[in-house]
Amino acid sequence: MPLVAVIRPEINEYVIEAAIEHTFRRNGAERPSFATIVGSGPNATILHYNANDRLIQQGDMIVMDIGASYNGYSADVTRTVPANGTFSPEQRQVYQIVRAAQAAAERMAQPGANAQLMSDSASAVIAAGLTRLGLIESPGATYDAIGRDGAVGQASQAGLYYMHGLGHGIGLEVHDPEQFYYNGIIGQGSAFTIEPGIYVRHNLLEVLADTPRNRALIAKIRPAVERYKNIGVRIEDDYIVTEKGLEWISRAPRETGEIEAMMRRATP
Repeated sequence: MPLVAVIRPEINEYVIEAAIEHTFRRNGAERPSFATIVGSGPNATILHYNANDRLIQQGDMIVMDIGASYNGYSADVTRTVPANGTFSPEQRQVYQIVRAAQAAAERMAQPGANAQLMSDSASAVIAAGLTRLGLIESPGATYDAIGRDGAVGQASQAGLYYMHGLGHGIGLEVHDPEQFYYNGIIGQGSAFTIEPGIYVRHNLLEVLADTPRNRALIAKIRPAVERYKNIGVRIEDDYIVTEKGLEWISRAPRETGEIEAMMRRATP
């Protein structure tokens, strides 16, 4: 049975976790390269969730952050799918922003290029997309954040939904030092992930500091947060760089149409 045939509402997340790890071993991997993440619904918005015990509901998105250790080398791949096999309009909108951000980063990932351009391009796509959805006021907008010293500072509104780095090196460890960590340049032999994401937490507006500026922001974006809440999307792939350019090596379906078609074929 293909792994995707297991994914459906009314099962626990750990059923998918078990199917993933069984697939790894069946195909020759020694073990998972890190703790498997299967987060559905609100758990899809938690970056390092791995309790994997929630009952999946109709209408949930499912984030699966997984990797196998094979011949000593570690992979790290994330796919996000709709539990019922079809993206809702809201899920599709968020997903397509994340995929566009990943594609923008891929275009920057060429030998000799400044590695920071990957992150900058992906962040710009995400900020523009969040603005279109009404989740932030503008690509460069900020909100009032309270520092550890109690002082009020300004933080990026886009960072409320995308709060992690674009990717990391991979190799013998799932987070292996990458050469551009040291010289800032993508070189031949570089091996790394690209993994943008958007996470609309259901309690987002409750955790903002109570300031006049934030109260105005909350009033403005509340309808959009209600519309998109509990949608979490991350798309992560593995790449190596050769003299010919960027090579995508984790070739699992990732376009919305591909995912829906794959899940339709797997439905009994």
